[in-house]
Amino acid sequence: MDFTDAVRGRRSVRAYRAQAVPDAVVEQLVDLAGHSPSSLNGQPWHFVVVKDAAIKARLAAIKNRFCPPAKQAYPADFLQQAPVIVVVCVERDRSFGRAIENGMLATSVILLGAHALGLGSVCLTAYNGEEPALAQAIRHELNLPDSIEPISILPLGYPDEVPASRTLPALEDRIHVDRF
Repeated sequence: MDFTDAVRGRRSVRAYRAQAVPDAVVEQLVDLAGHSPSSLNGQPWHFVVVKDAAIKARLAAIKNRFCPPAKQAYPADFLQQAPVIVVVCVERDRSFGRAIENGMLATSVILLGAHALGLGSVCLTAYNGEEPALAQAIRHELNLPDSIEPISILPLGYPDEVPASRTLPALEDRIHVDRF
């Protein structure tokens, strides 16, 4: 799959077949994410690969507990179905004040790479600037050192759903030359 198809075809997938994702595929995605741009080339990433059913259930419970009211229609229970979850984390000291940006750049690479390899995923945030207890609960669950910031939670699996296509605003409504 070429890059354009990967970008245009990627959708958020929340249902997965009961089929294992090979370790080599997960390693390939993490390796690709390690080639992401980072602030001052700090390369601050750490990736926690979760396969344990009990940890997946606790991550789902954490996400549900800290779910904002506007998103309560989307519980995180589906995390328990995913064959594997990758939690993208960054070292604060090597992020140079850009922890979220660095983490999201790596997250995007994993999401696009997963789609290109026939996997489904969806991005769940592992932080909330208004609710630092979310990241702290995830940090505790995954035994992360205080210097490591969890950024995103990415379930990976072979899709068991076909998300609807989406309609984007017209390009001419989104491009502004020189000024808005």
